[in-house]
Amino acid sequence: MKDKKHLVQLILAIITFTVLLIFVVNHLHIISGFFGMVFSVLLPFLIGCGIAFVLNIPMRGIEQGIFKNEKKRLYRFRRPISMVLTYIAALLFIALVLFVVVPEVADTVGKVKELLPGFVNRAKELALAYTKNVPAISEKIAGIEPDFDQIFSFFNDNGGEIMSATVSIFSSIIGTVINIFIGIIFSAYILAQKEKLGRQTKLVIYALFKEKTADELMVFGKIASTTFSKFFTGQFREGIILGIMFMIAMAIAGIQYPLTIGVLIAFTALIPVFGAFIGLFIGCFLLLVVDPKQVLWFVLLFFILQFIENYFIYPKLVGGDINLPAIWVLLAVIAGGDLMGVVGMFIFIPLVSVLYAYFRSIVYRRIKKREINVDDKQVPDDVVPLESAGRRLFAMKSKVEKTDSKKQNKEM
Repeated sequence: MKDKKHLVQLILAIITFTVLLIFVVNHLHIISGFFGMVFSVLLPFLIGCGIAFVLNIPMRGIEQGIFKNEKKRLYRFRRPISMVLTYIAALLFIALVLFVVVPEVADTVGKVKELLPGFVNRAKELALAYTKNVPAISEKIAGIEPDFDQIFSFFNDNGGEIMSATVSIFSSIIGTVINIFIGIIFSAYILAQKEKLGRQTKLVIYALFKEKTADELMVFGKIASTTFSKFFTGQFREGIILGIMFMIAMAIAGIQYPLTIGVLIAFTALIPVFGAFIGLFIGCFLLLVVDPKQVLWFVLLFFILQFIENYFIYPKLVGGDINLPAIWVLLAVIAGGDLMGVVGMFIFIPLVSVLYAYFRSIVYRRIKKREINVDDKQVPDDVVPLESAGRRLFAMKSKVEKTDSKKQNKEM
């Protein structure tokens, strides 16, 4: 009777799942549109959560560093003062990037129109000098005559289309700015009441789940919070140190734009592994227009400082904090960049590190519970596969030979 009941329940479950699957497939555009609308509504609040999490790191440092003495008058105002100082520091950093790096890059792009013809002619003369003994190649190089007037007139002739595209981009930027502004306000509420929100979250978890499951979720949340905090702290410190190193080294070497390129590399270095190379390409572009010879010195300086950073700074500041092997760091960056672009490259390292740490904790807990010493489990060198249909698939070669000889003796 019970078997029939279970069979009926299984059939009903399969039918229900099939109907739901058909409905989802037939109305995929409606469902995706609905989830897209929900995501667009929640986006400012998700941005706010992200901003609050990142800004909580320096805010906590200010609270613990400045307001140590509970007896002082300012102690009860530690949260609002720490929040104000944190937001001011964040705005100063953004302003430094916007008012130092962006205008310099825009100014350099404007110079390209004036300097590009001369640069192309110099490159052409250099190529002809190197290929003068190879007439076939030198003739083709001599025949290259780029029409810069036609190139620049393209932008004048298609000004309307470019302007409409600019308006579209500008409207998108306005929408993004509004979302970020709402997110900043929401992040202030989160930071102001983070202890209360944490307690409410804990109450909800223990109300909805069994105690054992809730305990496991709390452990996972603690691992995630600690890992992300350590990663962002190390990444920001690493970016600042690398930017200062480039400023000082470029100023000593006499390479132009030390402040601009230093700030740019400090900003792009926040993206793990590949971020600094974005700064390298933009820096090369800035220097190429002004003085191509400085590009070689800049590239050489870049790889020297990258070597110092990769082998001496990054392992101490970030690598030791996240406890993630180098191969997993590389895979996390590649997978994150492929799925979510630059944002994915930034968040996938701590995300993979959380999963790695949590899975490792599960493995060690189970090994400890079973009281197994893995170091004592040594596989002998003379292991061979068994052809029998028994439970064990492998055995020592010496034992197999003994059993085979016993069988032969019995048969005789």
